[in-house]
Amino acid sequence: MLSNSLFISFLAGFCTTLGAVLLFLQRKWSNKNLAFFLGLAAGVMIAVVIFDLLPSALFSPNYKSAILGILVGVILLGIIDKIFFKRFTKDDSLLGLGYLIMLGIALHDLPEGMAIALGDEMHSRAGMVIALGIGIHNIPEGMAIAAPLLMVGMSKFSILVKTFLVGLITPLGYIIGKLAITVVPNLLPLLLGFASGVMLYLVIFQLWPEAKQKNQTTRWWGLWLGILIILIATYI
Repeated sequence: MLSNSLFISFLAGFCTTLGAVLLFLQRKWSNKNLAFFLGLAAGVMIAVVIFDLLPSALFSPNYKSAILGILVGVILLGIIDKIFFKRFTKDDSLLGLGYLIMLGIALHDLPEGMAIALGDEMHSRAGMVIALGIGIHNIPEGMAIAAPLLMVGMSKFSILVKTFLVGLITPLGYIIGKLAITVVPNLLPLLLGFASGVMLYLVIFQLWPEAKQKNQTTRWWGLWLGILIILIATYI
């Protein structure tokens, strides 16, 4: 089971490279399509938090740790987003921008991998649907890394290698999450809360606003489809 789940986390990370490949194939994407997929990722993540992660965390005897975990997850991703990404956009060099975006994405891929491990700890489908949401989310991130590097003339092979290495951070986070649960089982409510906070931040401050900029209508279609997918996976 561990090897299967680890492979799933690897596939979610590999979607970063997939994003770069898609950028190579077609540089112009319909805003409606991008909004739909961003909304889909948001729907999957928010439904996993509401129907899987938060109930398991908050209805445990150690619910206060779960609340602390939510706050830590939101604050940590906020620091990564505001400090690292804010600095990245101030860099005038496209090459520097590409590398700095790559660093920032790698930093928040780690807790995403942990979220897959924690979902997997509850039941296998939760881990898979979390991985689905993260994988969809990683595709535009791969595009974000590749775009400035491509513009400065870096070879496509070199860009693929770099996005592949960034993608390995997700299964690394999965391994760290599994080890944390094994070594200190009582940390599970805290870590479930942490995973919830990470995913809530991604939805509220990254995915949903970005989808709104692309198209306000199709993002809702993606959101409801994502929620429907998780409802079916949870109750059937």
